[in-house]
Amino acid sequence: MIDVFIRTTNGQGKFREALFEATYQRWLMEPEVNIRTLRDMGIREARQCAEVSSRSDPYIFTDNDVLIVGKRWVERGTEAMLANPEYAVCSTLSLIEGENLAKPPEGSGSIYPVHSVGAPMWIRKNILTDLPEMDMNMECGILWEYVKAKGYKEGLIAGLRHNHMGHGFSSNPSLCYGV
Repeated sequence: MIDVFIRTTNGQGKFREALFEATYQRWLMEPEVNIRTLRDMGIREARQCAEVSSRSDPYIFTDNDVLIVGKRWVERGTEAMLANPEYAVCSTLSLIEGENLAKPPEGSGSIYPVHSVGAPMWIRKNILTDLPEMDMNMECGILWEYVKAKGYKEGLIAGLRHNHMGHGFSSNPSLCYGV
């Protein structure tokens, strides 16, 4: 059983509520997941809540606008994480053109290294402890520095994809240009 934490905020409007409902329903289709919704929490607070309350290692932390794509998505990603202990945080390649241009290097395995990943994230338990304060604009960069300082890597899991349905309508003010 893998714990999945979905960060969401009330009062973001009908569009964001619809995105959350679609992504939540998709998570329900995955076998062996324990879904928890983290509502109206700050970034650091939500991440600390997930770290402390997760019973699985790794666990998944995601946002309310990220739709996972593919069969056995959680199982395949978890297998990759468990086979690569040097990676503390991993994500998947976005289907949104231009959002993530990372390409796997020649000869890479099931995970390939990248600088800074976003949601959805598999996170190893007991890595993201005592996080510094952060805001939406700096979250991914701060996490990358934090993970690197602990001697681990971040990467993308080869062959898995997600659809960032909220691209352009992000809860991150610097990425909200669709309205």
